[in-house]
Amino acid sequence: MSLQENVNAAYERRSSAWESALSQMHGWLTRECAGALRDVQDKSRLHVDAGRIKDRGRASAKLAKKIQDLDAQDAADAPDVEDRVRDIVGTKVLCKSTRDQKLIVEHLQKAAVRAGLGVVETKDYTSSPKASGYRAFHFIFAVDVPGEGDVNVEVQIKTRLQDAWGELTHENSYKSGSPINKTAFHDDVALTMANLLSEVDRLADCLAQDMESVIEDDDQGGMNPVAAAPVRVDVVTTGPRYALAEDARGDRGLIRAIDVRDLAGEHGLIRVDDYVRCHDVLEVNVVEGDRGRFFKPVRLPEHAE
Repeated sequence: MSLQENVNAAYERRSSAWESALSQMHGWLTRECAGALRDVQDKSRLHVDAGRIKDRGRASAKLAKKIQDLDAQDAADAPDVEDRVRDIVGTKVLCKSTRDQKLIVEHLQKAAVRAGLGVVETKDYTSSPKASGYRAFHFIFAVDVPGEGDVNVEVQIKTRLQDAWGELTHENSYKSGSPINKTAFHDDVALTMANLLSEVDRLADCLAQDMESVIEDDDQGGMNPVAAAPVRVDVVTTGPRYALAEDARGDRGLIRAIDVRDLAGEHGLIRVDDYVRCHDVLEVNVVEGDRGRFFKPVRLPEHAE
């Protein structure tokens, strides 16, 4: 049996099991991502991809590469396709930032133990990137499919920028079986892009953490009124943690969740955009502190009352 015939036989025999394992993994990842973000308002920080079954041609090329260093007798034997190509079934979780990447990696490590889900292998390309600049964290889980046995499913945990790097550099075009030959120029540009995007990831984390410290539900020490009377502002944008508004002079300020929550008479976490919409006109008191200007609403818009 030729290598391609061996791969074809595996696909014909196991495709239904692979599809079932992928479906199971998607459901489990979706639930666990929701659990990891249970106390976080922005649920879009983690996104589970639909996943895929690797193309037969790519599986054959990868298998050929895996066995090329074996001795003649081993190479002549029909290799176990799934054992040697462990990413035939794969999906990914996309994260807004590297802190979310670390959050979900740690969460899944613990969740797998609770679920009795076997972890076949992990690879941390975030701490030790590939020579190409590729960064991600990989899990290979063993998913039990009743009547079919275990199926290996690779889960890549990436930031959106790490995932974009693969698209921008056509990473898949350079893998086994590709008609494209890499050059030193390709390698140099790809590595430079990876390093630049990694720095953007770092800056995005810094920005997110600083913004959260500004709008955190803490005391209001150091906040000083700017005007004696309320002013009218237009809401420019809104979200789960804060809204941004602008006064008649074009000066902008943040409307914090804590101030909206107090007016609404609520307790615990709220979403600002449940109460304040874009283009709302509000009366606010203007206060300033060490971290910037804030607009503290006098009352909520009518649609929120």
